[in-house]
Amino acid sequence: MAAIQCKTEIPSIEGLNDNQLTVGREFLLVCDGEFPKDLAQEKLHFNLKPEEKYQIHLLGFEFRSTTQADVKVTAYKAGNFQYQDLQLTDGTTTLNLGPIQYQVESVLEKQQPGQPPVKQEPFGPIGPASLPVPMLYWALLAGVIGLVILMLAGKVYRVVQRRNMLAKLKEHDSAMSPLAQFHQSLRRLQRMNTVFFGGKADPNHIPEAITSTYDMLKLFLTRRYQMPAMEWSDRLILKDLKKYHRAVYVEYGPDLKNLFKEYNRAIQDKEKLNEQDVLNITTHCRLLVEKMERLP
Repeated sequence: MAAIQCKTEIPSIEGLNDNQLTVGREFLLVCDGEFPKDLAQEKLHFNLKPEEKYQIHLLGFEFRSTTQADVKVTAYKAGNFQYQDLQLTDGTTTLNLGPIQYQVESVLEKQQPGQPPVKQEPFGPIGPASLPVPMLYWALLAGVIGLVILMLAGKVYRVVQRRNMLAKLKEHDSAMSPLAQFHQSLRRLQRMNTVFFGGKADPNHIPEAITSTYDMLKLFLTRRYQMPAMEWSDRLILKDLKKYHRAVYVEYGPDLKNLFKEYNRAIQDKEKLNEQDVLNITTHCRLLVEKMERLP
């Protein structure tokens, strides 16, 4: 353990008052004595109590000569500080720097009489500024805004779809009612598709019959309720009925929803269908269309 004597020096800096030590300003402990030759300078640190960590902080160590060294330090807390024997160590060797005393002035404005006390928090080495709002919050906000924009865009798109569909219906208007057109298409299918002949049907005609009657149902909904049902999903069709044709939705909405489910299961499991399955779904479709047509 080496005995060393140190004194404080405040280097002159343009713009700062000479010999006035303020929070964060660098100053030197100029130390004279015998220094060990094997001192590990990169490992040096002060032996401090936890409450003293902001009172003095080591910034660097540099020899002027074999018997004199500069210990560059700073303080992050204002006050009058005294050490009976400040110790510097590299973990193996400890240097006793002797008694050290210095006074650090606050960089804050002095409190005026009658004003409430200002709480001063010690601060450590200056680093990158932290964002007041975590990036996760900004990401969530952007996601919510994006979702709202998508929902609005979807509504606008459906409005445009409806407008274009109405224009096309006017261009290709038919003298037949929606129900009459449904019946005509169904009779034509029954004359051509072997599923409706009774007996064993052509295997290729079973999925064709399901697809054809499903399209007939959507064409009926398009003409009867003025919606682009051929382009919309089943969910959007039911949603539109609920909004613009409330009485129809209340009376036949559950039946139409169940019929949509039957068609979806049949389309997904085409290989498992038989002639009777197609006949049952077709009958269910025809009866429901006729009921919906009769409701004003």
